[in-house]
Amino acid sequence: MQYIVPLGNPGEKYQTTRHNVGWMALDYCRSAWGLPDLVADRSCSGRVTQGVHGGTEIKILYPDTFMNNSGSAVVKCVPSSDIKKLVVVHDDIDLPFGDIKVVQGRGGGGNNGVTSIIQKLGSKDFVRIRVGIAPKSFWTGKTKRPAGGGPLERFVLKSFSRTEQKELDFVYEKVKEVLEILMSDGAEAAMNTCN
Repeated sequence: MQYIVPLGNPGEKYQTTRHNVGWMALDYCRSAWGLPDLVADRSCSGRVTQGVHGGTEIKILYPDTFMNNSGSAVVKCVPSSDIKKLVVVHDDIDLPFGDIKVVQGRGGGGNNGVTSIIQKLGSKDFVRIRVGIAPKSFWTGKTKRPAGGGPLERFVLKSFSRTEQKELDFVYEKVKEVLEILMSDGAEAAMNTCN
């Protein structure tokens, strides 16, 4: 069983924010793979779907907790013996918008949702797909990371710009391709292809 957990915040007002890019990407993947609709599962503190894609059995969990408490849902859904089969898909302010990186066995990197999962599982031995959300300067093309604290929190809870919204399907397709490589050939192949 491959466990996939996209990170985001529940509630309509957060639905299309940068912080929820993991959920939006997995909505795209679920549709492309023809998986069943999400159903509420109290035992996992979230909404889940299950199915098979490319010969791999998949369980996807969208935690109903807020981002900073994602670990409390993940620990209920992923058995401790299967932590290496967990893939977490999340936004990353340290990557330019549209960039994707695959990492394994690393710390939270400033993402409180990932940190919560590491703390609750007592392990960081899972794969993360980091989806870049940092804006690029119109003039220089360089990434502009918002300052920490208030400005950063406000930024990740904003929607994508109109220009970025036009490119989101390309981002989601990249996430889908990386997940498919992960499931068929493993984390190292995904890292070699993506990074």
